[in-house]
Amino acid sequence: MNDKSNAQGKPNVIWLQDILDAKFGKGDTRVICPITDAFVGHHGALGGFVRVWCTGKAMPRQVMDVIKGLDGIESVLDKETACKVHDLPPDREADVVVISTADVCIGGAEAAHDLSGLEGHRLRTHGGVSEARVPFILSAPLNDEYKLKAGAATLKSYQIFEYALNGTQH
Repeated sequence: MNDKSNAQGKPNVIWLQDILDAKFGKGDTRVICPITDAFVGHHGALGGFVRVWCTGKAMPRQVMDVIKGLDGIESVLDKETACKVHDLPPDREADVVVISTADVCIGGAEAAHDLSGLEGHRLRTHGGVSEARVPFILSAPLNDEYKLKAGAATLKSYQIFEYALNGTQH
């Protein structure tokens, strides 16, 4: 989790729903922050990854063109590309996927995020590619089959259980 506060200690946020509403009108797009949960004290329901659904006249390419020009955006991908690049299930993915740089987070509409719990604290959150590198540590050595698998690909965090259960020497 990286620090996502500006020099004054305030959250460094792109309010993406507000930007898209100003460009296309309310109701034409819907920004979903997957980090939104009941435990917002440390991250304010803000993260480095959001999904955008095109629900009106705005087309994905138009939405992407608006977002690409924003400071603090690392990548803007259409559904097909996002699914390929990030190994996402296409039946659950949005029209547009947006990922921020390490020092910026993305929110929906500013009015929908209560950041009062962050007063006096610097915002730290996750969700972008900059936070994707996570140690993959097991308490037993890998067996020969899984050593080969591990050497042939970049491991993902969701594979930890497979490797722990099936890939270690017992």
